[in-house]
Amino acid sequence: MKRPTYYDERKRIINKNDKYADVKVVIKEIAEKGKWRGSYTYGYRRIIPLLEKAGYHMAETTLRRLMNELGVQPAMYNRRKNNHYSSYKGTVGKVADNLLNQTFDATSPFTVLHTDVSQVRLGDSTWAYMSVILD
Repeated sequence: MKRPTYYDERKRIINKNDKYADVKVVIKEIAEKGKWRGSYTYGYRRIIPLLEKAGYHMAETTLRRLMNELGVQPAMYNRRKNNHYSSYKGTVGKVADNLLNQTFDATSPFTVLHTDVSQVRLGDSTWAYMSVILD
């Protein structure tokens, strides 16, 4: 860490004055007014004009950071609660019966065949599919 950075951080730790303390109170009040069914509904785009009406002007990124610190982020309009995409739509097609029951010790040839399909890129940038069958 560079010397000026060290002393600057040290000075910030000692002074502990939050220059956004009064703005945080106003943000919290605005967010509380926008609560619906116990959840915050006002995002930063809605809070910015209300803050300017109250006499505070700030950048969007600063407001988003302060909202994150206060924990007043809206979660109501998120389509997925965990933000994880899943294309799973249930069981599609027919599931084959488990005839082998994981016993792969065949005594005669061509009774148990194992296969896997692999995708291989060719020299002319096209794809080929390779299916290997093991007996």
